Amino acid sequence: MCVANDTHIMSDSTVFIAIVSISSAKIAFLFYCRRKKLQKFEKIGTIKSINQFPVKSGGPIHLDSAKCTITGLHYNNITDRHWMVIRRSGSFLSARQEPKLVLIKPSSDGDNLLLDAPGMPTLVLPICPPIDKNSKLIKCRVLNAYITGLYCGKDAESWIAKYLGYDGPSIVVSTPYMVKRDSSLVVKKFGNPAVEGDLSAFANFGAYMILSQASLDDFNTRLEKKDNWTEMKIGNSVYMRMLDLCDRCSLTTVDPATGEKVTRRQPLATLKSYMCVMEGTVPFFGVNAAIDIEGEIKVGDPVYVTRK
Repeated sequence: MCVANDTHIMSDSTVFIAIVSISSAKIAFLFYCRRKKLQKFEKIGTIKSINQFPVKSGGPIHLDSAKCTITGLHYNNITDRHWMVIRRSGSFLSARQEPKLVLIKPSSDGDNLLLDAPGMPTLVLPICPPIDKNSKLIKCRVLNAYITGLYCGKDAESWIAKYLGYDGPSIVVSTPYMVKRDSSLVVKKFGNPAVEGDLSAFANFGAYMILSQASLDDFNTRLEKKDNWTEMKIGNSVYMRMLDLCDRCSLTTVDPATGEKVTRRQPLATLKSYMCVMEGTVPFFGVNAAIDIEGEIKVGDPVYVTRK
């Protein structure tokens, strides 16, 4: 009896040791793969600026640090492009149609999004307004995809109508607990590289857009090329996956300092002269990206990429 028990104990111990050995081997293998993958990252520079755009087509909040979340850049309870101006039909209104939108200056007090614009009083919008039976949910359209937005109320509608000079537009928000749009469902002309779970609120496609300083300095003609980046690591924690090149439209012709369109259609005309790909007529500038691992980033953080 005692021998049988000893044999049983030895058997359990053997199984336990075997499981530990297999688990250790798996961990070692995963660590090896991870280390090999990290070895492929090359440093290309550092973060020079971080810009958050709470309102689609509105002005930015310039940040020294922020958290990269699945749905966008997050700081002081505000997440990038979670507010949007819409028409009565629910389709979004951008600076392409209303250049003055770029002059809307956002800020946050932690509980509210504050919007200021030339000649207008400050508009105070709760970051997380309650949703109840009296709430108005609107089916909104961003390009060829749909997402539900929460109507921000009569005061917000009157404010944006007065600023733009006509009735009809209103403001919606995607609160933290509302369903977000899955970028993998967006129809893209040249295919959609996003995967299920790449989420955003009112962004056209990816929750992030990456630009190199070389692109800004020289339109990316002879300096650092970013169209062959596949992954990006920022600092020690944030990992991004490059989706596709960001196509540019007439919005690039709006001067962010004046809210007026440039009559010579620059820089769009210059971009069209050499940044059109795949035999198209639409120029590309910057890279759409999605988050794989969330984390904090700050100005000065090192940036690493892997290439195709």
